[in-house]
Amino acid sequence: MKNIKINGISVNDYGGEGSPLVFIHAFPLCSRMWDPQVEHFKNKYRVITYDIRGLGYSNELSGYLFTMEDLTDDLFSILDEMKIQKPAVCGLSVGGYILLRALVREQDRFRAVILADTKSERDDNEGLLNRSAAIKTLREGNKQQFIEGQLKKLLSAESYAKSEIREFTEKMMNWMDEKGMMAVLIAIATRTNTMFELKNIRTPALIITGKEDVLTPPEKAFYLREYLSGSVMKIIPGAGHLSNIEAPVEFNKAAEIFLSENIK
Repeated sequence: MKNIKINGISVNDYGGEGSPLVFIHAFPLCSRMWDPQVEHFKNKYRVITYDIRGLGYSNELSGYLFTMEDLTDDLFSILDEMKIQKPAVCGLSVGGYILLRALVREQDRFRAVILADTKSERDDNEGLLNRSAAIKTLREGNKQQFIEGQLKKLLSAESYAKSEIREFTEKMMNWMDEKGMMAVLIAIATRTNTMFELKNIRTPALIITGKEDVLTPPEKAFYLREYLSGSVMKIIPGAGHLSNIEAPVEFNKAAEIFLSENIK
């Protein structure tokens, strides 16, 4: 695995001779959340993961004021710098927000996309107030309180009861820098509503959702399926918001079938 920095963003290139496959992680985690997918796909595709601005190793920044457009620009900068053409890209949660915005801006740059546990709508008032409350909690030095509350939202009850999944997820959250976490929360709040623009997207899309996801419930996946022409959907029983970690076998199988049908 080769690690490089592109405009301050930490990028992991696992090499390989296959078509490029890029993964964009969730909040408040890092590229390590894709470990089960890296291991599964790295021998067939050129797997690339990266830490979004402010999180993971992408935290040595001159400034912590950025928007969803900046996060989308980062994805395009990575593709440009690495000379990657027509990749398949998988985004989960905020990774999905970034990917949806990128599709609206330049859909022809992508061969296929996987949208996991995400949604096309922007925050409503309740969502914005919840993000403000989270920022306040972090700003007041209560990172552990935030992590404990967030962890129970990220995982289904079934997954939370499994110490290996719970501890791995909590460990990643503890690695994150509070400044970066607050900055990404603000960036998420600046995203646009892409729902009604999706009807213009023709890029092959797989929509994956955990049946027990409370942050982006399955109904949000149905909206994506309705507006994205020709998309297919997979619901994973027992999984919550982090379906790729909670049910890696089911997640990988769905992704593998979809990619094999759309990457020739």
